[in-house]
Amino acid sequence: MKKPFLSKQVIQNFFEGKTTRMQNILIQEWLDNPANRELYFQWLEEWESENPQFTPNIDLAYERSLYTVQNNTADPNLPASLARTLSKSFRRNLFFLQWVAAACFILLVSAYFSSDFWLYRQYETGYGEIRVVRLPDSTRVTLNANSVLTVPRFGFGSGTREVRLKGEAEFAVKHTPDHRKFIVRTPDKLEVRVLGTEFIVYSRDRGSKVVLSQGSVQLRSLKELNPKPVLLKPGDIAMLSVQGRLTVSHSQTLSTHQAWKQRRFMFENTPVSEIAYQISEHFGVNVVVSDSVLAKRTLGGTFNASDPANIIKVVSDVLNARVTRSPRTDGQSETFILNSNH
Repeated sequence: MKKPFLSKQVIQNFFEGKTTRMQNILIQEWLDNPANRELYFQWLEEWESENPQFTPNIDLAYERSLYTVQNNTADPNLPASLARTLSKSFRRNLFFLQWVAAACFILLVSAYFSSDFWLYRQYETGYGEIRVVRLPDSTRVTLNANSVLTVPRFGFGSGTREVRLKGEAEFAVKHTPDHRKFIVRTPDKLEVRVLGTEFIVYSRDRGSKVVLSQGSVQLRSLKELNPKPVLLKPGDIAMLSVQGRLTVSHSQTLSTHQAWKQRRFMFENTPVSEIAYQISEHFGVNVVVSDSVLAKRTLGGTFNASDPANIIKVVSDVLNARVTRSPRTDGQSETFILNSNH
């Protein structure tokens, strides 16, 4: 179902308690999109700076209390100016209470459906996008395409330093004076613990991978009943299979695993099937290899990772293969089919 589009004015009306019940429902659906959540907080900060909270009229309240105590009853013949002022004050209080009630409603509903909305901030990249994020503890994270990094909104750095990653990212972790651990968790229950170092974490549907360039990293596969820590040294690459098996290769060439930071693909006797998978994963297109013989052929070299069509054309020229291209349709990704000429 298509997500609703809501303007800044509608959200500001919500802050002021002027939205209808249907609009509140639409706002909840709109907040399902993580990008909209960040926009919501931005607009909320702007609105709060432009609309300071209600400040009571202390002098008026004191005058009113004195009158009530002295007469032990409300005066039906209050001066018109005072009555109007009291009426305005009442309406303003009522308006403020309505706003608080509306805010509580959306908070409760959102908290029920998605506590992550309030507790965590998400940094995302689209297909073909690379993004650098600086965390509150000065750790630098470079997100590869089609990735999501989840970070606590409150207390990060001063308390825990724990993040969640789905996709791929390079971490340059800042060491703290109190030697506080930095922890990365992946959807397949891989735990990465460091103090201060540089490493890459990859975690997608086919498993996870950790590539260590500097420092040291401690890994655990929490799929195991009694997981034993595995310590990595620079040049090590750890792989976690879908089944939860953790293996480590030592003294590896890391450049092929780091090339994406320069928007390049670097292949080294890589099967065509793997090349097709990486292109699909990075750009969100379908790359189909038509036969098993072509899929097993290998290729080496460095390719510019700016456009999937250009990469596939270069690959097909090297392999002397044909490419059939199907344009993007509604709800479907663009498809490239590699066919052998033999």
